[in-house]
Amino acid sequence: MAQESQPSRTTGPVVRVEALPTPISLELGRTAVLVIDMQNDFGAKGGMFDRIGIDLSMIQSAVGPTARVLAASRKVGLPIIYLKMGFRADLSDAGPVDAPNRMKHAHLPLAQWCVPSMGQKAAS
Repeated sequence: MAQESQPSRTTGPVVRVEALPTPISLELGRTAVLVIDMQNDFGAKGGMFDRIGIDLSMIQSAVGPTARVLAASRKVGLPIIYLKMGFRADLSDAGPVDAPNRMKHAHLPLAQWCVPSMGQKAAS
């Protein structure tokens, strides 16, 4: 196997992760873990996806591996950054009534709040 070349200027230890399809090297001083949209609405019983009948099994299967990555990351001191989709209660940041962002969610239980033509006027 070819020897890995190290960056010329490192800001911390470099660790090798036996990942698939190929192992990767991470420079700990320049690495963070991003957790994107791991929200109850998307993967928990009683959340929005569950209420509209989406099978949660694939989403829930990501929880255990994600928890293990987070635990290992905390152990070596990696920063963890959480990103989530969300809107203000009045939906003032969700775009105009006819925006694709609102329209693609028109069939969801929150549609009456996102699309006034679905039965209610959007909050102002």
